[in-house]
Amino acid sequence: MNTNDLKQAIRGTVTTRADAGYETVRQGLLWNGRKPDRFPEIVVRAKDAADVRTAVKFAAATGRRVSPRGGGHQFSGIALQDCVVIDLSQMNALSIDADARIARAQPTVTNGKLAAALAEHGLAFPTGHCASVPLSGYLLGGGFGWNAGAWGIACHNVDSVEVVLADGSLVNASETENPEIFWAVRGAGPEFFGVVTEYRLRLHDLPRAIRTSMWTYEIDEIGAVERWMSRAMTRVPRNVEFTAAMSSAPPPLAGHATKTVAGVATIFAASEEEADETLSIIAEDAPEGALDVQLGMETPFEVLYLITGQFYPEGRRYAVDTNWSADPSALLTRMAEAVKDAPSPESYAIGVVLPPMDGETMPDTAFSMAGPAFGSAYAIWQDDGDDAANFAWLRGMSADIAPISMGHYIGEADLDLAERSPNSFAAPAYERLLHLQRKYDPTGLFYRPGQVAEPMRRVS
Repeated sequence: MNTNDLKQAIRGTVTTRADAGYETVRQGLLWNGRKPDRFPEIVVRAKDAADVRTAVKFAAATGRRVSPRGGGHQFSGIALQDCVVIDLSQMNALSIDADARIARAQPTVTNGKLAAALAEHGLAFPTGHCASVPLSGYLLGGGFGWNAGAWGIACHNVDSVEVVLADGSLVNASETENPEIFWAVRGAGPEFFGVVTEYRLRLHDLPRAIRTSMWTYEIDEIGAVERWMSRAMTRVPRNVEFTAAMSSAPPPLAGHATKTVAGVATIFAASEEEADETLSIIAEDAPEGALDVQLGMETPFEVLYLITGQFYPEGRRYAVDTNWSADPSALLTRMAEAVKDAPSPESYAIGVVLPPMDGETMPDTAFSMAGPAFGSAYAIWQDDGDDAANFAWLRGMSADIAPISMGHYIGEADLDLAERSPNSFAAPAYERLLHLQRKYDPTGLFYRPGQVAEPMRRVS
């Protein structure tokens, strides 16, 4: 099969470097305004699983590698590779069986679309914090989303998947069918050895009272804020999400501080009474001296998405890194010190203190790296001439955190650094993942971070 044959066989579209619209297609593969100088030879925009199978078989037969692309939101730009890119953006169908409490979702159903559709049925899922991100990369990387303390990591709420493997076969995977593949698809991220074409998701009751309180302080109060957060998370139920957001002072407070830390507590409660009681417990210990306090705001999912959307302006240049740590105090303090010196006023960091595990163990999946506290730093800037300064800032922060870091969250890790991918898994899980890659993708057909296999032999 040559490229012309591929164009005839695909129900979607095929774009090559010789086609007039190629550069528009290439640029559109990544959401990030910072796009690496990589040029896919062929971009297949798949219409269905059959198109994915055809594209995979074509790549294998002609000695080309494959890079699956969902929404192109991974900030390291890994979807854009010099190979065959399989663009899944047209595969976004969603159906909900409210009685069975199961949703069937194609890979590029977005977090916002899923949350809104489920709410109509009084149901919910631990969707990600950014509405425009699709399920594809979010669930593959684990999915550290809304109400994770109560609902768990998103991939642990996946019932089964449909996957195209390196040999072009389409298989189902669940706890009882192809369990090795199912183990890997829950958390392997870009280390996965296939293309997911459908997810079946287990659903939860929609919380009837999602409420948020927020206290904003000068950033030098980070120590008091962390102690308050850590203490509160031992006293409140697991359906509380407590985040420290460290950033430039928002406009109403710009005259009072340069950089601030906001303690943001959101409860996903079943009733108004539960929400009020829990937020009152948190408020009791809030440090004195807040520059601004907002209590008990109604924040259903659509409002939460409006709030978080403000932090990710489209068209900006982004670089991101993450860390898990067993030392919330040191993690948040080091992040706050770095935010003070950020070269761009748009850059910020968040720190999350998780609820105690209470003796529970993490399910046995590829998602195997987590800790009591989580930090994520976002370098955000506009001009390419500022790339070096912003990368230096981000990586300097990560270097400062390294002594207390347990590892990284692969969904938002700085994957341009070779060690980030293996350090996003517990060591035994990473070894198992490498074994499964050799078993299911022995030729290294699928692009993976740090892939060291020899280039595939080009047939045509």
